[in-house]
Amino acid sequence: MALANAPHQLPAETGAHVLAPEVAYRVEPWYEAYMIALFEPDRTKIGEKVRCAKRLMVSRQRQTLNQSAAMPERRALDKAFHALHALQLCLKL
Repeated sequence: MALANAPHQLPAETGAHVLAPEVAYRVEPWYEAYMIALFEPDRTKIGEKVRCAKRLMVSRQRQTLNQSAAMPERRALDKAFHALHALQLCLKL
């Protein structure tokens, strides 16, 4: 997922772009898998995409459990879990 023109980027001293701390999780594998699951156009593939995203999300939750600096990411994970759950309910997956 291309993040080059994301609205929450700050210019670095080197001229490169870095993500602001509150959205830095957007480069994590779980976030990409989550977005892929949300926007999967093939209904027959959505269930597997959701399961894959949830596995990565659970793993990341465990990694960030004792990291106070990871609060924005943990909030994003919680919201993503709720969104995937709602998707599963709506599509009866």
